[in-house]
Amino acid sequence: AEHGLLVVNHEYTNPHLMFPGIVKIVEKDGKKAAEVAPLSKEQVDVEMAAHGGTIVEIRKDGGKWQVVRDGKLNRRITSSTEMTLSGPVAGHDRVKTNADPSGTKVLGTINNCAGGVTPWGTYVMAEENIHGYFSGELPEGHKEAANYKRLGIPEGAYEWGAHYDRFNLAKEPNEPNRFGWIVEVDVNDPDSVPRKRTAMGRFKHEGAESIVAKDG
Repeated sequence: AEHGLLVVNHEYTNPHLMFPGIVKIVEKDGKKAAEVAPLSKEQVDVEMAAHGGTIVEIRKDGGKWQVVRDGKLNRRITSSTEMTLSGPVAGHDRVKTNADPSGTKVLGTINNCAGGVTPWGTYVMAEENIHGYFSGELPEGHKEAANYKRLGIPEGAYEWGAHYDRFNLAKEPNEPNRFGWIVEVDVNDPDSVPRKRTAMGRFKHEGAESIVAKDG
């Protein structure tokens, strides 16, 4: 092959490596400890843009693969890209939010672990450790409490909920149900809307790969 597409997932970010100065070593009780400053909205925006995946056109030139910088299929998918919630969960009350009362339109994908290619040429991304992105407290007695406890939600490793309501359980208690899915992307159509395939189940997906059996 001399020409093709390279698709890469961007699973997570390390803010202490991305933003110099947010970690300071301080002295406490005679011992050194790390003190981490809260992230600004601008820094959170950078983190959110760094998640997701990249579709880039590549071509072999002189025996070396090169990026086709003006490739028509080049695309970034982030934690803010609009997606469709499809399958049996679409429209269910448990995935409806203030921003999406229909329960069918989700912004973004997060913590995308290993992906794969389908027999019909689309790409599938696996949402894995979604628990770290949510913070805040569920309303007392909320029906999702047991569900979220099983998944370790909220862990609050990321500070997105301080700047965006959808990652704050106190303000959008259903938002975590909109993550933890397999996401299908048509890499041959840069204008296509990615689809979260809820029929494939919601959990911490380590990967997504399609294999055609010998008998077809």
